[in-house]
Amino acid sequence: MASKSVAAEPSGTTTAASRSHTKKLAELTCEKIEMKIIEMNWPVGEVIGSEADLLAEYGVSRAALREAIRLLEHHNVAYMRRGPGGGLVVAEPDPDAMAHAAAVYLRYRKVTPKALFEARTALEVAAVRSACEHIDEDGIRKLRAALEHEAQFVGGESDATIHDFHTVVAELSGNPALHLFVNVLTQLSAAGFLGATAMFDKKAARSVQASHQVEEVHRTHEAIADAIIAGDAGLAQHRTVRHLNALASALEE
Repeated sequence: MASKSVAAEPSGTTTAASRSHTKKLAELTCEKIEMKIIEMNWPVGEVIGSEADLLAEYGVSRAALREAIRLLEHHNVAYMRRGPGGGLVVAEPDPDAMAHAAAVYLRYRKVTPKALFEARTALEVAAVRSACEHIDEDGIRKLRAALEHEAQFVGGESDATIHDFHTVVAELSGNPALHLFVNVLTQLSAAGFLGATAMFDKKAARSVQASHQVEEVHRTHEAIADAIIAGDAGLAQHRTVRHLNALASALEE
């Protein structure tokens, strides 16, 4: 009896399946390493294993491990240091990069000015209250430095860094979550006023607002800062809400 012939697989099928398998293994390995770093309490600068150590620990191919490391580097979680004493080093995540990625996603979701400023108001009211409670001499210096920076725009055009006052206040809250999310929403607001360029290069985007509007924003920021420095949470919150309402109205025009 003649044996049945076996149809040959289409060229490239095995390779494509292999690549898909490697990618899935890489993603799982990346997640495992991230979890390990979290469980180690994120020891920035510490080497957690050489390539050989990691291959043995996770039992994956060199290709899958290197793809996992590429993902870790992209996420700003860890990076591979070559040479003697090298290995996978725990990195300090970049909050600006994370905020930018979230802002891009919300831009993709076409978040409306109304939704944007509803979220901003809730977050910034909380941030201002906490900043009033935690303000110290270092915080006062940061506020004044932000105001001095934006003062250079009075009488002319501004760039997107005029919005940084809000992220400084959020930083002074002492709450990393508030700081991150206010940063995200402030980037989106800047893009709404100055165009998408503001999300990628704050200094390249120039204001189309009249000089008196820039001056008004600066005066308002000064008033909010004065209330925070005085520790008057109620007044600082009131001024912040009024300011955000004005910005929301201007963005919707």
